[in-house]
Amino acid sequence: MSILTLCLLIPLIYSPRIEATDDGIGDMITDYFTVIDDEGNTEIIYLNELQGEQEIEKEVRALEEATVTDSEPETTEENTVMMVSNEQNRGLTSYSLASSAHIQAEPVTTRAVTMGIAYITTSRSYIEYKEVETGNKGYTAGSYGVDAAYLGSYNGKARIKISGVVADVDPDDVTVVSYASDMDVSYYIVSDGYLLHRYYYGSTHALGSTRVGFASDVPYLSAETKYYSYDGHYFYTNYETMLNDYRNDTYSHAVNASSPHYNYYQYLSHRSKTQLTGSDLNQIVSNQLGSGYSSSKLYNLGDVFISSQNQFGVNALLAFGVAVNESNWGRSAIAQNKNNLFGHGAVDEDPYAQAGVYRSPEDSVKSHAYSFVSKGYLDSATDGRYRGGHLGDKQGGMNVKYASDPYWGEKAAARIYYLSSEPLAEHRAMTIGILGGSHQNVKYYASASYSASYVTVVRRAAVEDLPVIILDTVQDSSGNTWYKVQSDVPIINGAADCYAEYDYDRDVAYIPASLVTTVINGTGNSTTPSDPTQSYTKGDVNGDGRITPADYVKVKNYIMETSALTGEALEAADMNGDGQVTAADYVRIKNIIMS
Repeated sequence: MSILTLCLLIPLIYSPRIEATDDGIGDMITDYFTVIDDEGNTEIIYLNELQGEQEIEKEVRALEEATVTDSEPETTEENTVMMVSNEQNRGLTSYSLASSAHIQAEPVTTRAVTMGIAYITTSRSYIEYKEVETGNKGYTAGSYGVDAAYLGSYNGKARIKISGVVADVDPDDVTVVSYASDMDVSYYIVSDGYLLHRYYYGSTHALGSTRVGFASDVPYLSAETKYYSYDGHYFYTNYETMLNDYRNDTYSHAVNASSPHYNYYQYLSHRSKTQLTGSDLNQIVSNQLGSGYSSSKLYNLGDVFISSQNQFGVNALLAFGVAVNESNWGRSAIAQNKNNLFGHGAVDEDPYAQAGVYRSPEDSVKSHAYSFVSKGYLDSATDGRYRGGHLGDKQGGMNVKYASDPYWGEKAAARIYYLSSEPLAEHRAMTIGILGGSHQNVKYYASASYSASYVTVVRRAAVEDLPVIILDTVQDSSGNTWYKVQSDVPIINGAADCYAEYDYDRDVAYIPASLVTTVINGTGNSTTPSDPTQSYTKGDVNGDGRITPADYVKVKNYIMETSALTGEALEAADMNGDGQVTAADYVRIKNIIMS
């Protein structure tokens, strides 16, 4: 299928800009976010409305402060941070502290606070930061997630950890206070069969809650016990112990130091498939909305999500979760009036006016799968927004560049945990590994050999702790162990091509197993090729790691009965898998060579 044909499949009246540079903060600086209640109901909160509530709250506090007697001790700039007590700081944010409580100079912060919380400013739609590990620029918003672990002051910057990322921020963007046990800090808790993340947002410290797993996923955590974590992987019963570990770059004192938790759907690459059908997705919306189902812009779109998954290689269930949250089950004004289910273009100070318009809800789904995900956020070869093929958090995944909300990725993944009180059959079916540390210019080999041809991915910006779907384990002739993985970008004739339709069988690669730590051992695999143990690539008849005219000639000669093919060469020539090598296979190889 040509690029022109693909474009005709996705008609837009207005298409928001989808290109980005590696050093920009990204396109999707969203001025709204989603809150999910304990029953799975969603509410979209717009920043201007939230700030209006915060202004009222500040006026009330100002009136209360005016009634305080003159006998209270005077607070000076030098001692503001140090004087915050348990009683004063309960529910307190940067806007109930004097402006001088913001970090003004390195000596003040280092002397005043040794075990601290950094409350992120809520006066702006976002703040910028620099990732310590990669040096990449990033952004987040205190209105969507207000508290972060304070790790100290470095080179005039306040170092914090939130949503998985360790970052240096401008001191004026946070208020640092000493930790006390009754303060508002995010935590995790196992309750009613689920692992919940409870987080605070906005200057009023409203409490949000998101399902991030089943209790069975974290057998080392006790029910109804608070655990602290700012990455969702390692959990602590003591906040100060967590801070000490963070500062020493270790997790040795976590209760699960040897078995970090990875939220399956948050770290599953979009290059996977759901086992649900289009009818299943329709039924989910119908069950949620009841009589209001027919007026939802998600009405009868299940098959569109599935067909987009099969054509563009974007997991329908993950895309569905994003659509539900961004459109409030297809009922938001942007969805209803603009057929825009994903908030595409809904940025800056007027998200409704900026949001893109689609001719139909179906086109919105197709555009999200092809333009935004497949040839955008999942283009690991050329797109600066690529931080991994998963939903992720602020350390990695689409969340880094898609939304200001630090918990956008886990909220999209959370939709799946509200479908049933028991895990779906596909829960933890895939094996997921992590390329630990910071990675750039990663080599994806065509076969399990260092001498094989390779595609270089992750070229535009470094990615930290990159998840991969592991399909198989292979040993080469020298005894080296390799993992066969699902590529995030289509691979055509030995080259990355984000414009191509994704092929789950074709678009695989090999990486040294020594680079990867397995964090989820899958129970099954819905996207593994029919023969997961094969060490050859379809079309690579001569086994040189590439598909070239030499392979084309070998197939032609076999069909003309001028030469023989046996073993893996014969299997590689059978492009359509019908058990024989015919002109149809010959044409397929020719089309690959001709792109």
